[in-house]
Amino acid sequence: MNDHAPSQNDTSPAAGRLLASAQDVEDADDVLFAHPPRPVTRWMCGCGEPYPCPEVSFAHLVKHARVAP
Repeated sequence: MNDHAPSQNDTSPAAGRLLASAQDVEDADDVLFAHPPRPVTRWMCGCGEPYPCPEVSFAHLVKHARVAP
C-alpha cells in the first residue's frame, strides 16, 4: 500500500482539499501589500532601559521646572 495516497478519511490538505479559496489568496495578497515591513529604531538609555528611563524623565522635569526665588 502507498503511504502517500490519501484515504477517504484523510483530513490533511494533501487529501485533495484546498486550504484557502482563490478569494482568500487574493485577500492575503492585498493585506501583505498594504502592510509591508518597516525598520523601527528604538532609543535605549545608557542604563539599558528604553529611553527615556524614569530617571531621565525626572531629570528633564526638574530641568524644565520654573522655581520661584
